[in-house]
Amino acid sequence: KDIKEEKLSGREFVFKICIIGEGSVGKTSLVKQFSQSMFESEYKSTIGVSIIKNDYGVDGDQVNFQMWDIAGQEKWVKMRHLYYKGAHGALIVGDVTRENTFEQLKEFWNPDLRQFCGEIPKILVVNKVDLHPIISNNEIDNLAHKINVDTTIFTSAKNGKNVEKAFRKLAEDIIVSK
Repeated sequence: KDIKEEKLSGREFVFKICIIGEGSVGKTSLVKQFSQSMFESEYKSTIGVSIIKNDYGVDGDQVNFQMWDIAGQEKWVKMRHLYYKGAHGALIVGDVTRENTFEQLKEFWNPDLRQFCGEIPKILVVNKVDLHPIISNNEIDNLAHKINVDTTIFTSAKNGKNVEKAFRKLAEDIIVSK
């Protein structure tokens, strides 16, 4: 729902959300789909970080998302810790058509996030489900267990499948953890 059209009687929250994962897994597309209901098929890599704000209603509360879309390219690795500071939650994104993106979540992204943010609410986002998956649900379940994630959501930034659900669930988890 458009938060500006609905007068909410509940609380107001501001959440910094980090969206992390390897380059070209669809982080920017997920953010654009959630905030603008749009998908751009032309790939443009994020330079450092892109910050997009979006107001959203969750069970009568207003959530002001500050979504930090963090570049996945190797050349930004030394800067990333600066972008993690103050994060309330994270979407950890892998591409279901590229198994190595999930390996990198386990080997690099999740430990990096934990080092600089501690144990914050996070959701494993399995993106690009509109394409042909090469990683099994069992492998994804094993990864979620290894990186200590309770919720896994299968999304398509292209057609919008479960994108809103991922952000809503993360907001709910953050509110409960406060």
